[in-house]
Amino acid sequence: MIYIKKITVIQSFMIAAVAILVSCSEWTDTESIPVESIHPWESEPELWEEYKATLKDYKSRQHNLIYARFENSPENPVSEKGSLRSLPDSLDIVSLTNAENFSKSDAEDMAWMKSIGTKVLYQIDFAANPDILTDGQKLESVLSRAAATVLDNGLDGFSFTGLPKNDGGLTAAASETVVGRLSEAAGTDGLVVFEGDPVFIADEDLGKIDLFVLASETAENSFELRNMVQDARDAGIPDGKLILAADFNGIFYDDENVEADVLVSLADYTVSLGPLAGMALYNIESDYYSLEGNWLTVRSLISRLNP
Repeated sequence: MIYIKKITVIQSFMIAAVAILVSCSEWTDTESIPVESIHPWESEPELWEEYKATLKDYKSRQHNLIYARFENSPENPVSEKGSLRSLPDSLDIVSLTNAENFSKSDAEDMAWMKSIGTKVLYQIDFAANPDILTDGQKLESVLSRAAATVLDNGLDGFSFTGLPKNDGGLTAAASETVVGRLSEAAGTDGLVVFEGDPVFIADEDLGKIDLFVLASETAENSFELRNMVQDARDAGIPDGKLILAADFNGIFYDDENVEADVLVSLADYTVSLGPLAGMALYNIESDYYSLEGNWLTVRSLISRLNP
């Protein structure tokens, strides 16, 4: 009898345990609950239009520009990281480093960029592809494609990089062709921006360039930085056309040879060395989604330069 009672007790525990497991399983079953997203332009359309108008007004007035390189998205982006619409609204100019693959998604974002006054440029990176400069057929193809993309999609102009003219005249001739074609395609309302060492540009063409982004992302200290700025001034480029570039992954040492925050340092030098036209940001996508990452840093730099 004692044995039977023991079995009965054990069975009771087992039945209870099974009941608990079944009950827990019911508690943890996932269920989809529809969530209706209400965007600000839907809930407060008048305030939203006022916000956009305020942004455009700010960008139309004199201020320190913030320019960014951005690797735009191919078709069907897997996240917002590659979308133009997800960039900080206060950016002034965005240079597309994947412009030759300008996609339908990019085109859809252009309406938003125009509504907030952010300029979008087609970038041609001759420094990374120098063979284009010495091949007339390739050069013509690249320039024609760039001009057609800008025209067809309502982009705001061009940016391009280059190399020093030390190859017996081929690069010098190509530079004149590039500046001539891009300035013509940009027209009176578009922008033409050069990124790199201004020595690539012929003296007679300097006036056709709206902004010069100096290669200061390679400067590791204030001495190198000051020399770059002075060289540009000696070439006849006014401070109002000079932009200092900084890389999110860069290293910089201040006047005391102490390592400093490269972004903050370049922002401060943008003001103290000029003031210059503004600041360019490279590698913005490297930590774009962290709440304390590059998106917030960009907003902080904009406020620092335009308090």
